[in-house]
Amino acid sequence: MNEGEEQDLRELLTSLEQADKLAKFASGLTTAAPLAGDDTLADPHRVSPGAWTAVVVAVDHLLALWATPVREESPEGTSAVIHSHAQASLVRGVIENAARAWWLLGPEDRMLRIRRRLALQIKEVKDSNTLHGRFKTVPARDQETRLAEVRSLALAAGAPAASIKAFLAAPQYTKIAEEAGEDYALGGELVLTFWSACSSLAQCDINGTLGLLRHEIVAEDGDVALARFTGNVSMLRRTTEAGIHLLDRALALYSQRGAAPGQASRSRAADQGLQPSPSGFAHQTAPSSAWSGSLDGGV
Repeated sequence: MNEGEEQDLRELLTSLEQADKLAKFASGLTTAAPLAGDDTLADPHRVSPGAWTAVVVAVDHLLALWATPVREESPEGTSAVIHSHAQASLVRGVIENAARAWWLLGPEDRMLRIRRRLALQIKEVKDSNTLHGRFKTVPARDQETRLAEVRSLALAAGAPAASIKAFLAAPQYTKIAEEAGEDYALGGELVLTFWSACSSLAQCDINGTLGLLRHEIVAEDGDVALARFTGNVSMLRRTTEAGIHLLDRALALYSQRGAAPGQASRSRAADQGLQPSPSGFAHQTAPSSAWSGSLDGGV
């Protein structure tokens, strides 16, 4: 490990120390009171529990990530394990779930918040039906009945009847990550880049494996090469920082949504870093995509 990688590792371990603080903050959250109107219109698929669940899942991934690198700590130093692929899966879970919470809570417009929550429910209904089909089981209620109920909620909330299916089009996580980033200081392109890089390693894509990881050929036999891959600590640091940053701000936004109107107000300027940070991390670190690696080594 060179000097730059050692610095990245130290910064990574320091950033991961925020996990416990964020977990404790999340455990103290309650249903966001000002979202009661959203929840009433979308009930039983309420907005605030949907966002809170996404935050909790993001925190869970972060806690698991926090537990993975450190093998031994002593006054003389710290030994850490950097996996080639597995930790990227955990960072992906932090980013996509923190983005999901921000995506649900970010819009000032109530109708858009309800639309996004119900669109996620449409996706879950369809995914559930697919899973039942694979297990050769019969759901308690058929898919069309469940979809009709969600569409009825949207119509009652004011959705356009003529384009209700398009209005509730099920989003993909690429869209959620990008739109969450666009509504937040990190930017849609950067959030999507981080998420995509982690997804590439999580899914063992050849381009990501060859392009994002350091590798060396240890043996060759004709057209077949045996390669040794080493985890990219620089990428792991940067993507982790971005995930924590987004989670921190999602927690702050949820907390602000739960405050009475006279206690807290949101503005675009506040989104840039003026609102309280549950961990303090958002005010200490500026996420960057400048990791030591690219897709140049891919195929």
